[in-house]
Amino acid sequence: MESNGKLDITVLFVEDEELLRAIYERILDKFVKRLYVAENGKEGLEFYKKYKPDLIITDIMMPVMDGLEMVEHIRQRDNNVRLVILSAYGEAEYFMDAIKIGVNSFLLKPVETKKLTSLVVELGKGILLEREVKDQEVKRKKAEEDLRKLNEELERRIDERTRDLKKEIKERILAENELKELNLNLEKRVKEELKKRQKQQQLLIQKSKLESMGELSAGIAHEINQPLGGISMGLDNILFKLSNDGFSEEYLRNKINALFKDIDRIRQIINHVRIFSRDQDATLNEIVDLNSTVHDALSLVSMQYYNQNIQLSLNLADEKCYTTGNKYRVEQVVLNLLSNAKYAVDERQKKLFNKSFVKTITISSYNRENLAILEIEDNGIGIAKKNLDNIFDPFFTTKDVEYGTGLGLSISYGIIKEMKGEITVESQVNKFTKVRVTLPAN
Repeated sequence: MESNGKLDITVLFVEDEELLRAIYERILDKFVKRLYVAENGKEGLEFYKKYKPDLIITDIMMPVMDGLEMVEHIRQRDNNVRLVILSAYGEAEYFMDAIKIGVNSFLLKPVETKKLTSLVVELGKGILLEREVKDQEVKRKKAEEDLRKLNEELERRIDERTRDLKKEIKERILAENELKELNLNLEKRVKEELKKRQKQQQLLIQKSKLESMGELSAGIAHEINQPLGGISMGLDNILFKLSNDGFSEEYLRNKINALFKDIDRIRQIINHVRIFSRDQDATLNEIVDLNSTVHDALSLVSMQYYNQNIQLSLNLADEKCYTTGNKYRVEQVVLNLLSNAKYAVDERQKKLFNKSFVKTITISSYNRENLAILEIEDNGIGIAKKNLDNIFDPFFTTKDVEYGTGLGLSISYGIIKEMKGEITVESQVNKFTKVRVTLPAN
């Protein structure tokens, strides 16, 4: 950072709309030391060749040359420059091309000032850190070269100037200490960056979990409505008895016990949701029973699936299927996979226009050798063969925008990998999809 608070980086901003260009130029000028503004992709490419910016922020749709064509030309020359794409809502088809080119981030227009400045500051700090690491690397290599030359000089002069041997050895030790210190500083920087990336991944997992809670809210409401209905009916029976011929103490005691069971059921659901939605420690290692985890997940959604005529078929192993890890993260994986299966069977029923079609989701578990295995299979629309290799990529989805962000399977893949497991998918279009989660058995 400069003393005036600006980042010591060069930014190129490319936008064809004059008003937006003026607004963002005024905003960005407060945060970066050098800012250049271009009206279209062609001018932006000329500015890049001339000024070699550290960060490029560009719109997609522009005259003369669009943003994607410009960044593609730039990427052929430079793999290090940071690239940010500005895109209007509804231009998501361009995102995959941008990812292939190597874009670092996306922002939807109109961009909130806070989001834009936060992203620029974050990328700017990364650029400065990378620059500092490179400077440290140059110093380290120079120190290594100095040390090599010093050793050669020492060997050449050892016979001629033995009286200076002690002095030269001392100089060599000083050079080695300098090299060691530089290496330690570089290692520290690398560890800090890795720690930061792990924290970002943890936040992404928690964000996905909280987003899924919105989707689960309807299922949770159904699960709570059932015991609430029991409580209401029980109280109505007591009032009816009271208004007629009364009731015995035994009748009242049985009714109250039944009411308390329904209340306890509601309390269990609420406690489970509260613990599940909490940010869980990724390093937590405990004994996890896959069968119990499936039942916990179904406690949040089974009534919703039942009301939507989805047949849940459980084929769980009689014995325990134990593994080691964080049971709430495993439950998050199960809920993600069930959500995908529900979408698949609902979509197939829409396409078939057949009310007699039975929407079926089968959940199986079993032990094999030293592995605990969980399978979730549906008879929905399936996945095209060309998409199977991409389904675990972040933001990849074939669903409409309102049905998903493309993070569920990616995050599930990351959770299972952290537990030293594997997740695979088999599918045929309009027939079935089977997801198999394989974990080390405990």
